[in-house]
Amino acid sequence: MGHLDWGIKLSLLMYVAGAPGGRLETDGVGGTGNAFHYPLDPDRTPAASADATAYAFTGSVRFWGHFGSFVADVGDPEVRPAGDDAQGDWAMSILDRETGVRTTAFRLAGAPDRTEEGRLAWDTVELTEDGAQLFGGSYKAGTRFDPVAIVL
Repeated sequence: MGHLDWGIKLSLLMYVAGAPGGRLETDGVGGTGNAFHYPLDPDRTPAASADATAYAFTGSVRFWGHFGSFVADVGDPEVRPAGDDAQGDWAMSILDRETGVRTTAFRLAGAPDRTEEGRLAWDTVELTEDGAQLFGGSYKAGTRFDPVAIVL
């Protein structure tokens, strides 16, 4: 089954790990090394292939900082072209599981690099204005996050 590989942001992981009372929790997300693996949601992506133009994933990674203060919930990512052209920028939205609101939080610059094995990857992942609000102002719009890959 396919999945989205994403380290999210190394400096955020380091902050959470080093902050007194800091922690992260995963729900339905695996991981090895420095990447989280969000499983493909077959109900929302029934015909996943390297030629598809929308991919939905399930699971959540939640972050808490100093003394347990909530930082962010990166849940149920969806990846799709930002406009009508799959050769241009793509967007990744995340779901706030408490409110049910989906926000286009990241810009994936340009068309993905595609391999014959069915892997799509973006090296440039930038926070959007709406995404910056989800992180409580800790990061400004345009801040680079870790690369994203979809493995089918």
